[in-house]
Amino acid sequence: MNTSNLLDRRMLGLALAGAGLAGCAASAQPGMSAREIASSTDPVSMRTTAVQGGAFLMQTAQLGVTKAQRPELRRFAPFEVSEQQGIMQALAVTASAVPPPPPPAEKAAMLQQLQSANGAEFDRLFLMAQLQGHQEALTVYNAIIQTSGGPATDRAIAILAADRIREHLAFLQALSSRA
Repeated sequence: MNTSNLLDRRMLGLALAGAGLAGCAASAQPGMSAREIASSTDPVSMRTTAVQGGAFLMQTAQLGVTKAQRPELRRFAPFEVSEQQGIMQALAVTASAVPPPPPPAEKAAMLQQLQSANGAEFDRLFLMAQLQGHQEALTVYNAIIQTSGGPATDRAIAILAADRIREHLAFLQALSSRA
């Protein structure tokens, strides 16, 4: 396979991600957990939660790019940032980019802790935030997969996202066990 075909496939994946997540409106009620929203069958709430969770993962990973001390975390962080930026670019390509809703209070507090932390404490908090964020994302994407009434594009994107999330969780859990 030549490089241009590979890039075309990646762009198609990003465009599909954007199409599936496009049109997100902040219909989720403030304070609802990812599990609560995932247990609903409202596709807009689930998409909103997915976008909000992606924004949290990107923000924490952006901090990890410069603040992480462990080499594995320093390598992981830019990949996570790139992945989340790709979704945002796909949203922009579809001309339906909607900013994610503000993070819930718990996530805002985690971000503040990460901004203040350094060294081993930052690494511990970063790993914890990424694990929690990925677990919540997997819950949401699994719910999207199982929702038969939702758009097919949402389910297709969720299937692809869930595989990547499981991969990240395995990596993060292995790092956590070595901490």
